[in-house]
Amino acid sequence: MTFSGCGIAGVLRFADSARDTPGLLEVRRMTDALRHRGPNGEGIWDGGAVVLGHRRLSFLDLGEGGAQPMTRGKSTLVYNGELYNFAELRAELSRLGHRFESTSDTEVVLRAWIQWDAGALERFSGMYAFALWDAERCRLILARDRIGIKPLYYHRGHGFVAFASEVEALLECRQIPRRPDLRAVHDQLLRSSTLEVDRARTLVDNVKALPPATWMSIDVGGREHSETYWALPGGQPTGTGSVDDVEELRDLVEHGVRSMTTADVPIGAFLSGGLDSSVIASIAAADRPITAITVAYSERSGDTPSEVDNEDLRYSRVLAAHLAERIDHQVRVRRHAVSLEDIDDVCDLAVFCDDVRHVSILGNYRSVAALGLRGVLNGQGADETMCGYVGMNSFVTNILDVRAPGFATLSRLPAAREVQGLSPDVLTRRSDAHREVVDFHARLAGTPLEKAHRLLMHTQLPRIVQFEDFLSMRASVEGRFPFLDHRLVEFAFRGPLERHVDRSKRLGKVLLRRATASLLPEALATRPKQKFPSPGQTSLHRSLTALAEEHASEIRDDELVSATFDLPGPGRLSTMPVDSLWVLLSLWRWHVRLRTFDTGRTANALAVA
Repeated sequence: MTFSGCGIAGVLRFADSARDTPGLLEVRRMTDALRHRGPNGEGIWDGGAVVLGHRRLSFLDLGEGGAQPMTRGKSTLVYNGELYNFAELRAELSRLGHRFESTSDTEVVLRAWIQWDAGALERFSGMYAFALWDAERCRLILARDRIGIKPLYYHRGHGFVAFASEVEALLECRQIPRRPDLRAVHDQLLRSSTLEVDRARTLVDNVKALPPATWMSIDVGGREHSETYWALPGGQPTGTGSVDDVEELRDLVEHGVRSMTTADVPIGAFLSGGLDSSVIASIAAADRPITAITVAYSERSGDTPSEVDNEDLRYSRVLAAHLAERIDHQVRVRRHAVSLEDIDDVCDLAVFCDDVRHVSILGNYRSVAALGLRGVLNGQGADETMCGYVGMNSFVTNILDVRAPGFATLSRLPAAREVQGLSPDVLTRRSDAHREVVDFHARLAGTPLEKAHRLLMHTQLPRIVQFEDFLSMRASVEGRFPFLDHRLVEFAFRGPLERHVDRSKRLGKVLLRRATASLLPEALATRPKQKFPSPGQTSLHRSLTALAEEHASEIRDDELVSATFDLPGPGRLSTMPVDSLWVLLSLWRWHVRLRTFDTGRTANALAVA
């Protein structure tokens, strides 16, 4: 049985550290700031040189047997995530002589590291971020899963390293400066958060993210070592879309869904009426009745939306009827307007929210929590791995023209979302910011189609899972992603990506459609890729303009905003388009949040990393 831990924090003090290095008090503060990620319990362990903290959100083994921090022998672990193959690993470790004291996957992770050291990571299947104190070697281990679903941020200061599951929690450590990384801010404004090629960078100066598929060790002498333990398959691809490929893909999808529905508490599934969510709900419902959640928009919360205006609602009801008694279909209605509280709720200090749809996504997770569910299956990842975007105009125009497969137009990609009103100082960096993405893309292997998707896997997908984790945990709900099982991702890139595309129809995920056709009504199996639903543009512009005008003096007085935007005159913020208004308000609230940490320093001083 497994036990999910959803918030970790800690510090390691070096042997020659000064007296004013963080310790138990700071770790308690950081751990408490992660309460929303783990409302079911907490634990603190003080090992002298290292202090570890943990918040837990329980799914299985709901008692204290899997409580953390967990110590076995000379190793102590705090762990955030789920190990889906824990039963097989537990059996193997038992044969090797390990005697388990709990039924939790936490203990499997800990004993696997004791047995195989870093080699354990290659055996793990799941989403995780953990910190392990190896007292025998006097070193701290930090590690993340292959895709980077579970986050881990750290700061190396004078005589110490501090880490936490969220940047906001990390900054509860008073020894860490709270300054924006101005270059990172500019780059995100110029090319969006989904085109960040440096996966270790955050918007806070000297705060880093441990990259996906990476483990790092730091010893008490301050010596640091890191390794990448997994990468997308490369070299000569195999497979052509044959019957064998179709059968293997179906087996992998079914295994991915079923491995992620194990829990002693209810698990639901998002149902948008699209291919990905419908496949997941169908497989999950075959084993047990499942709650499926669909979110639709209306002018006022509580109104019954029309299927004419809500295509996702119409298609989701098709699947609910198809599965009859196997699905409890819950429809939640959201309003179009956005409030200041909405913006604050989606504010992640690691990267400010530059997409208004995040408000909707947080609302979706809150709907899950309101239904009494602690976890939900989510269809993210299939588009990036199996060419789901090829039929969308933005992909065709800005990444790859499938009508001329030998020609990539990537040089236009970073300009796909222009933020209006940026200051001349920011715009002077436009060429460099765009060139970094183009140069990164040029170094990727494969055909134009493959290069485009490798770029998505390196930039867009990590950002997607980052905000999905952040927003789900804001609602104390865990998102699970069957299409991001690493074996399924490896399968997608092991063969030529062209096998996933019907060029004549500009249709992606054709192999997935063939593999799952028998599970779905034909209308769902052939439905083209749709954009994620978001509030109506007219209502959204009206509410964002009202917020901007109401707080105009505060916005104009903000040091970061005034250095970043060249704003129109008084009363003319309504001339800015929706996307630019949203980014303006998000940046302002991000900086307000950063300045709330009172450290006795000048919190709003700007820094260029």
